[in-house]
Amino acid sequence: MKPSRSERVRATPPKLFTYVLVGFIALLGLTCLYYGSSFAPGSRKSDEFDGSSPARAGFASNRDGESRVEVPRSIPICDSKHSDLIPCLDRDLYHQLKLRLNLTLMEHYEHHCPPPERRFNCLVPPPAGYMIPIKWPVSRDEVWKANIPHTHLAQEKSDQNWMVVNGDKINFPGGGTHFHYGADKYIVSLAQMLKFPGDKLNNGGSIRNVLDVGCGVASFGAYLLSHDIIAMSLAPNDVHQNQIQFALERGIPSTLGVLGTKRLPYPSRSFELAHCSRCRIDWLQRDGILLLELDRLLRPGGYFVYSSPEAYAHDPENRKIGTAMHDLFRRMCWRVVAKRDQSVIWGKPISNSCYLKRGPGVQPPLCPSGDDPDATWNVSMKACITPYSVRMHKERWSGLVPWPRRLTAPPPRLEEIGVTPEQFREDTETWRHRVMEYWKLLKPMVQKNSIRNVMDMSSNLGGFAAALNDKDVWVMNVIPVQSQPRMKIIYDRGLIGATHDWCEAFDTYPRTFDLIHAWNTFTETQARGCSIEDFFIEMDRILRPEGFVIIRDTSENISYIKKYLTLLKWDKWMTETTPNGDSLSAAKDERVLIARKKLWSVAAISEL
Repeated sequence: MKPSRSERVRATPPKLFTYVLVGFIALLGLTCLYYGSSFAPGSRKSDEFDGSSPARAGFASNRDGESRVEVPRSIPICDSKHSDLIPCLDRDLYHQLKLRLNLTLMEHYEHHCPPPERRFNCLVPPPAGYMIPIKWPVSRDEVWKANIPHTHLAQEKSDQNWMVVNGDKINFPGGGTHFHYGADKYIVSLAQMLKFPGDKLNNGGSIRNVLDVGCGVASFGAYLLSHDIIAMSLAPNDVHQNQIQFALERGIPSTLGVLGTKRLPYPSRSFELAHCSRCRIDWLQRDGILLLELDRLLRPGGYFVYSSPEAYAHDPENRKIGTAMHDLFRRMCWRVVAKRDQSVIWGKPISNSCYLKRGPGVQPPLCPSGDDPDATWNVSMKACITPYSVRMHKERWSGLVPWPRRLTAPPPRLEEIGVTPEQFREDTETWRHRVMEYWKLLKPMVQKNSIRNVMDMSSNLGGFAAALNDKDVWVMNVIPVQSQPRMKIIYDRGLIGATHDWCEAFDTYPRTFDLIHAWNTFTETQARGCSIEDFFIEMDRILRPEGFVIIRDTSENISYIKKYLTLLKWDKWMTETTPNGDSLSAAKDERVLIARKKLWSVAAISEL
């Protein structure tokens, strides 16, 4: 007999429960399978000590919009395999996320940050055997091998005198791909080609800022320093992965970057000279877009030094490339200034006259009037020529005075950001007094020449760096993305720096800087809804052991910041003071905190 309708209805719930239970188990299994593959060894699975973990906040917004996030009880340590971690240049991550990056256009060497759920929230440990870096100027010529235990470059470039392994140290003879006999002699030869007085490449202070593309271990930039020239030495994190890491360990101004699809994070008219010594760049690709990026960056009358090996002179393919480059330069209105063997120096025009005389339809075109040549953060390169404004027309070097007067003279582009010469001078004087106060506080703890690489996280007009000019240091001036128009003033003062978004990790190696200065950076970061915890983890990553931070912020923020210092495993040493009020003090309750990071190892921590 068939069951009645009422009996069938009563029988349904147990069956339905069974189906739901089976479905839930299947879903749970698929979920475990997905996360098991996503956070497998080599990715970012979290545990109590390993720390190779996805950050729960990862420079993301604070939870529920709170102005204060509770300080965590602990911050884990990353696995030792991540001792060289660069979060936004992590090619393993690109593979795991299956990013569709164009390798031909070098997109895989550009800035790509992980999503919040895949970001690290752990302290990056130093490599085993790490030692406090050798002090400048000795570090120009030698570093500890344990600090960068990657010696493949020494073997690969042994015939070019890049670097030599010598026991527990790595030595740098000063050679390069095109200057085997030393960068110092090569620099003199360039000055001779340009017929500069006294064979001095700085030409009486008119040549100050240089962009060295594909710089290797930055020996060219290292030897320019004695000529009162500062180079932004640039190279990607490519097959020669640690070349910039060696440069930074040596104390040479340098940074990770690539001529790919995005503009470099520097404003227009930033450099007097660009340099490429066998940098293996296809300058003709995409209608010459990479050369047009250099054109954007060079000042009126600027130079482009292009050097290639002697062997290229007789190679048919390279001769063909050289002819095509010559044709492109001609259409860009550049001219050959000097040529010797396989080195050619091109000059950029100082006016729009040549552009206006070109025939109709000549490529590359002039950029449209609405294009902002100083907008750089996450902005694609453009295959067009940036014409000069009416004011800059026929103004060689953008009307800047020679170095070192350039450092303190109000630059012409001040009016573009709404700052008067009087305000500029007041800012310069204010920072001179502030830095004097800082150094009095630091003096009891700082050894001679122990500070070389410095970062200013929110540089404004560059006053902090200008006040350090009498110290044997170099400063990476960072302009937060919300203030990027001010970056042009940094370069017009003869300083260097980059635009950056502090809601993301900075593209440099761990343990880069000896001193980090943060003026109101925490207030600005918090106002944008970014994670303070991740900000601290990033500061810890890029600060060297026994390095210092100078934090100037509100007293409320300083009190909150101090709670993190123990979590970061920094020294117990710190000093705090109420600074003298000045024209830049926005808050009446401003405080200055100076703290020091200590040297620790994974082995020592695990024994505690």
